[in-house]
Amino acid sequence: MLLRCLAVPAAALAFASPVAASADGGARVWIADRQPLVVRGSGFHPAAQITVVVTKAKRTFRTATVAGASGAFTARFHPDLPTRCGATLVTATDADGQRAVSAIPANPSFCGGMRTPPVRH
Repeated sequence: MLLRCLAVPAAALAFASPVAASADGGARVWIADRQPLVVRGSGFHPAAQITVVVTKAKRTFRTATVAGASGAFTARFHPDLPTRCGATLVTATDADGQRAVSAIPANPSFCGGMRTPPVRH
């Protein structure tokens, strides 16, 4: 029972924000806009070369950018993020291996909700 009581708040916190930090708590990455796709990050090494990868609905977008003097970056992609239902994974990695990941789960209400079989009379 205690495990279940702890799991529900933990799950709510995990899905409350699409912004995720790196293991050391420094680097962060998030989707700033979906149409066109724009990813922002902060907490990276200043002037670091950063590879940004976004995956959703069996599509992968990849680009490279450079962090500014503050360690922040903005990566712009030409296509829009797919609107199909599916989880989104954003990863930003600099040349030294510093990484930030943001996992945004599929929203069940946006994806048509829970599917149930038709009721037979």
